[in-house]
Amino acid sequence: MKSNLRVVSLLALLSAGVVMAQATKSAAPTPDQMEKAKAAMMEDRKQMMSEAKAVDTDASALMSAVHTSKDAEVKALEAQVAKLQQSVKVLNAHLAQTPRYFDTVESKNRP
Repeated sequence: MKSNLRVVSLLALLSAGVVMAQATKSAAPTPDQMEKAKAAMMEDRKQMMSEAKAVDTDASALMSAVHTSKDAEVKALEAQVAKLQQSVKVLNAHLAQTPRYFDTVESKNRP
């Protein structure tokens, strides 16, 4: 009786393992899904570029207002705005590059 129970429990455990292994396997994305993902990523990139340009415009306006003031506290603000402008410039340069998300295959072993 004990051996029968062990066999049944072992079979149940093995079948559960097989079911779990099949459930975790994901199908490779289809070309249509890849095109949709690429279009979504390009739209996000375009939106980020427009937002970065708006931030750059606001920072430029703020910097011109800061230059007119001679207060010591404003000089600290000027340094922060200059740092912000530099960060936005780097971000714009990065966003202007052609993305390579889906265009290049990193490895031949990838699905």
